[in-house]
Amino acid sequence: MTESATAVTREIYWNIVGGTLIYLFAFAAFAVVGWGVRRRVLLWRRGRGELVADRWRERLGGGFAEVFTHRRNRRDRGPGLAHLLIFYGFMGEVVATGLIAVQEWTGLHFLQGTFYLVYSLLSDGFGLIGLIGISLAIYRRAVVRPARLHSLADDWVLLGLLFLVFAQGFWLEGTRIAATELRENPGLAIWSPVGYVVALFVSWLEVSTLETLHRWQWWIHAFTAFGFLAYFTLGKMGHAIFGTLNIFFRKLEPASRLEHFDIEAALDEDESILERLGVSSLEGFTAKDLMDLDACVQCGRCEAACPAAMSGVALSPRKLIFDLRAHLNRRADGMLATVADPTLDGELGADGAERLIGDAVEEEELWGCRTCGACVQECPLHVDPVSKIIDMRRYLVMTESKMSDETQLFLKNMDDRLHPWAKTARTRDEWYRDLDVKVLGEGESAEYLFWVGCTGALVERNVKVTRAMVRVLQAAGVDFGVLGPEEVCTGDPARRVGGELTFQICAKQNIETLSEYGVKKIISTCPHCFNSFRNEYPSFGGDYEVIHHTQMIRDLIEGGRLKLSRRVDALTYHDPCYLGRQNGEYDAPREALRALSPDGQVEEMPAHRSRSLCCGAGGGYAWMDDAPSTRINHMRVKEAKACKADTVAVGCPFCLQMFEDGIGAVEPEKATEVRDLAELVADALPGSSADREG
Repeated sequence: MTESATAVTREIYWNIVGGTLIYLFAFAAFAVVGWGVRRRVLLWRRGRGELVADRWRERLGGGFAEVFTHRRNRRDRGPGLAHLLIFYGFMGEVVATGLIAVQEWTGLHFLQGTFYLVYSLLSDGFGLIGLIGISLAIYRRAVVRPARLHSLADDWVLLGLLFLVFAQGFWLEGTRIAATELRENPGLAIWSPVGYVVALFVSWLEVSTLETLHRWQWWIHAFTAFGFLAYFTLGKMGHAIFGTLNIFFRKLEPASRLEHFDIEAALDEDESILERLGVSSLEGFTAKDLMDLDACVQCGRCEAACPAAMSGVALSPRKLIFDLRAHLNRRADGMLATVADPTLDGELGADGAERLIGDAVEEEELWGCRTCGACVQECPLHVDPVSKIIDMRRYLVMTESKMSDETQLFLKNMDDRLHPWAKTARTRDEWYRDLDVKVLGEGESAEYLFWVGCTGALVERNVKVTRAMVRVLQAAGVDFGVLGPEEVCTGDPARRVGGELTFQICAKQNIETLSEYGVKKIISTCPHCFNSFRNEYPSFGGDYEVIHHTQMIRDLIEGGRLKLSRRVDALTYHDPCYLGRQNGEYDAPREALRALSPDGQVEEMPAHRSRSLCCGAGGGYAWMDDAPSTRINHMRVKEAKACKADTVAVGCPFCLQMFEDGIGAVEPEKATEVRDLAELVADALPGSSADREG
């Protein structure tokens, strides 16, 4: 027996003639990948602007966490675990193959001795967990078949290729071990445990037969592996490249911050800008929007989390992105052929026929969205369907004037009266006429501006919440004032339905008013107003310290400025989308509610915190209706009943309305009570009557 036969290592090209041809295969595969990536990058660049790579340390750090810890993927435990196993199994084999290549290229023989033993053990280990992950994914698609999973032929091609690559690797290793180590050095063979098992299975074959099998399988495996590599940009595996890029170039600002140029300023330079507001073609999207389309893997997480999809309306964020990508693929050749001709009419496809809105995407789909952000949060690859929907709504509303009568009515009311409530007879100063409240426009000043909001001032049920909040602030000795008649809508409802011009008019008027009175700190009972001030007004020069009333109440209780004398049994809390999911505030309202609970506990609904179900009023649906087969607020009321709470606490005027409407329909006996946190705390103040204000 020769020394090499017993050495703790192995021959790289054992039994192979012409093995260096593998580099030709590698070059061809990488050439295809390079061609595919370049083609998609050129398509993305047909969109507006450039990919933003600022704050690169934050992008790299967050990207590393997303990719290597599967932070979002693991929110869905079963599929997340399967993907994690596939990912690390694949990465482990890439590293193992890479080490072989490095040794071959450099001539440094480091794969020997103890290092080789550990290398062999880990290589088999990672390959095994990869196969387990692939098997779990196949089982889920073939047997479990969840409703959200729309398996396409591409899914099966990907899983089949992955399975082949891993299985062929083990078969190849097993035949080599059976022909060599199993006979000559069995102590070395066991350091490749999976290959060792395969070797035992085929050990009855003659060495010559094993060598023939190994040689043929080696070339088949090479073709499969490099064919799989070339497939990276041609099929679903492209998410390994495009998804990683999408995570790096992800939006670092809050998802609820919508972007748009200053229309008034643009009009000064080009009056025709009003004829092309919003997005009506792929070229109207940003480069990042188009990258989103290639990053999506159709996993269905967005669809499963979407309240509109649950309610039975036409919208599915998964389908929307899929249809947009299909439209991009159909238009790709034409878009690339006209890179040098920016005058091409982008509304039509290369054949002059297919439109973005109406053909690729139906108008009905665009109007289903509640802008709750659940789809954006759930996507492991940071795809954002909501911003695309609103961009296309902008085109329909501002350029085409295509919208429902309800939408047109509340937008007209905002233009004429600067609030969306068309049928109210109330005025903004009516609610405080009998209260001792500072009004900034009457020459008074205060540390905080209490932003009441349209609904808090003009809708009777929500006026009770506003007055309760005044009682709370006064009991704690907070120095605050209101704007009264000078307050106008923040513009949020208009912006969410596509009325961007109306939003900007409201925002600029508010910013001018707040600047006049030197306002720096704002308390808001409405999460939508809170979001506008916090995330959207800075784009127009309005920078404020914005505090949601649940945060203020929590701070006042913890600071000892509010003493509560009553407790509320069996409490649950509904997370408003624009406070929780969109702005990350989950704890403040719960901490305040614990001070009201006799046992310091708040019952949780099945869907809560970051996975709370939208009430159904977002995206303009406090004023619109699409008659879904199952109403979203009814679904949410049933969840509240399931946790057996007597009182549902909310922190949003629209959630309050939707819950009361839902309870009236689902629970005619109205055993469940809905109260804003401010009302509960106001009623718990010493000397406060338990009777509600009328």
